[in-house]
Amino acid sequence: MNKFSDFAKEEAGLEGDKVTISELFNKKIIVVAYRKLKSRAVQGKTCVEIQFKLNDELRVTFTNSAVLERQLDQFKEMLPFEASIKKIHNYYTFT
Repeated sequence: MNKFSDFAKEEAGLEGDKVTISELFNKKIIVVAYRKLKSRAVQGKTCVEIQFKLNDELRVTFTNSAVLERQLDQFKEMLPFEASIKKIHNYYTFT
């Protein structure tokens, strides 16, 4: 008989202390991993949890940015990578 606990693994959050995305503007970070979640802020949309290193410390941030989500999906094979997050007008982007 199969045991539920043997095959159903609860998805844990990414490790690291939470930082607001605005604290990261124009700072060099190393993006380590990410995962998509259902957004609590915008119904029917996704949110991205980004795990990164800043000053050799593992941290996470959350964003509803479609641009950052698209960039992470497009370049996921390149993880980990060094980047900065910039706010340009009303959206965020990696540079």
